[in-house]
Amino acid sequence: MHQFNEHHPEFKGFSDRFEQFVRPTLKVRDAVRQRAVKHGLIAAAVIAVLGVSVSLWVGFMVRPDSFLPIVMPALFGPFLGLMAFLGLTDKIRSETKSHIVGAVMDHIGWTFETQVPFFDLTPYKVHYLLTKTYHRSSFEDRMYGQAHGAQFESVEAHLEERSRSDKGGDKWTTVFRGQLMRIDFPTKTFGRTVVLRDQGWFNKKRRGDMKRVGLVDPTFEKAFEAYGTDQVEARVILEPSFMQRMVDLERSVDGRKIRFAFAENDLFIAVETANRYEAGSMFQPLDQPERTQRILNEVGAIYDIVDALVKPTGSA
Repeated sequence: MHQFNEHHPEFKGFSDRFEQFVRPTLKVRDAVRQRAVKHGLIAAAVIAVLGVSVSLWVGFMVRPDSFLPIVMPALFGPFLGLMAFLGLTDKIRSETKSHIVGAVMDHIGWTFETQVPFFDLTPYKVHYLLTKTYHRSSFEDRMYGQAHGAQFESVEAHLEERSRSDKGGDKWTTVFRGQLMRIDFPTKTFGRTVVLRDQGWFNKKRRGDMKRVGLVDPTFEKAFEAYGTDQVEARVILEPSFMQRMVDLERSVDGRKIRFAFAENDLFIAVETANRYEAGSMFQPLDQPERTQRILNEVGAIYDIVDALVKPTGSA
């Protein structure tokens, strides 16, 4: 039996669960993975060869004045082949992700939803964590539960803004892609404190009813800009060890431009990240332990956040 790195108390016993309930299903579904990979590779190879063949035919038979008609098919052939491979393996990849992440969530008592039709962005916009200028949004991988008495929620979000292209069509630009998190503290009560990334000359002295708050540590002062309704409370909240925890959070999720806001009993966090909780390579057996360990580590990074913010300093 493989022993996973159960680096949080909540993960204890997951190795047994994996052996009894997760691995058997992954082994059965591995035959589906192998067929999908085989068909995907054949389709990718055929499309890539067709692209190169078209390029050669245009080059030798048509001989256009421009090199683009020759080069473009050769370049787009492999790209379209890759898209075909990903399309043919998408179903088994999605099923594997749901099975593994779902097992981890069941073990720690959290809920996981891959499809998220709607998520309320209002508090993130009100507290300046997200732009109010976007025209479409999509969400996935929502998880929520309780840790150390605090209600926790996380979702992956993608926001896009529409503009007109040079050719007159719609052009979509990503304005945010990453994780949105909310922690509801059961006993603590805060005023309103918002910490954004430093924008140099574009920093404002006020944000609505909040005034700028100076940070104690000059390192964080260079990277962040803080605002609060209560200057004393904001300085107590934003002491150096807490700010370091937020920087550590950004690193733990391989993210960038983390910003956050305390509002009454809630802490809202926005951090730009790539897609997380993915199934990984389809060229390896589905029951490969490293695949599950990676997802376990990603979920553990979220527990690190809650632990750092909720558990008392020095507690195990």
